[in-house]
Amino acid sequence: MTNKQENAKRLAIYLLIVAASSVLPFFCMKWMQASETAFFLAAEVFCATPALASLITRAVTKEGFRDMKLHLHLKGNIRYYVLAFALSLFCTALMYVPEIILQGHADWLSGFTLTNVLTAVLMLAAQGAVMSAGLLGEELGWRGYMNRKLEPLVGIIGTVLIGGVVWSLWHMPSDMQLYLAGKESFSEAMQTVGGRLLWMPGYAAFYLWLTKKTDSVWPAVLAHAMGNASQSSIMGLLSQGNIPDNADLGSGMLQFVPTILMAVVFTALLLRDQKKAPKTV
Repeated sequence: MTNKQENAKRLAIYLLIVAASSVLPFFCMKWMQASETAFFLAAEVFCATPALASLITRAVTKEGFRDMKLHLHLKGNIRYYVLAFALSLFCTALMYVPEIILQGHADWLSGFTLTNVLTAVLMLAAQGAVMSAGLLGEELGWRGYMNRKLEPLVGIIGTVLIGGVVWSLWHMPSDMQLYLAGKESFSEAMQTVGGRLLWMPGYAAFYLWLTKKTDSVWPAVLAHAMGNASQSSIMGLLSQGNIPDNADLGSGMLQFVPTILMAVVFTALLLRDQKKAPKTV
């Protein structure tokens, strides 16, 4: 069996396990909605399934558990950790702030004072370590395993696009949670699913680039944690301004521009680095 065939076999097993795990929450939704504790426990287990899928695949295929990219590799790579923290927050801000300004509502941004922004950044830094521990379960699977099997088969661009789609669809149970609870329509749920399909390739490209630059999944874990936490952080800053209660934020196409640009920029950087890499015979 060739290396490509071996990669394809391992990838197929991995994706099959991930697909099965993504369906399970639909069957547990009533139990998850019964209490906050049940929801929290189920969510934590669900977040760990990409990593569990990679471990099971490694065991079943006798691939072993070496080179899982779990070393921090801090020496010479601090700048990538800083970028992982900062760019995720900046990208989230760009999803909302430009649209608000272009609509003529700059007064809604009065909560973005230097003191408030610094407080938000410090709070995010404090949350980073805690959230990163939970999100290792995703990144160990996506960046630490899936991407490494995809790239030899479909190249950099294919890895970003296909990996982004797989990652997006895996979130479908959480994206359809309100619909299943009867709190939104099916079309609204599908808008959430579709929006994630546009967002994820940008983050997928960024996290893949971070992983390759540092040979570690931890910068991607940090970026992922900041991407999640920055949503509530930015909304918190907006809530401190002169913003109406019924304001419709982040509903236009401008919200997708930052992540689409991120996909283009980091895919280009990945392709450039690939050309510079020494050729192996």
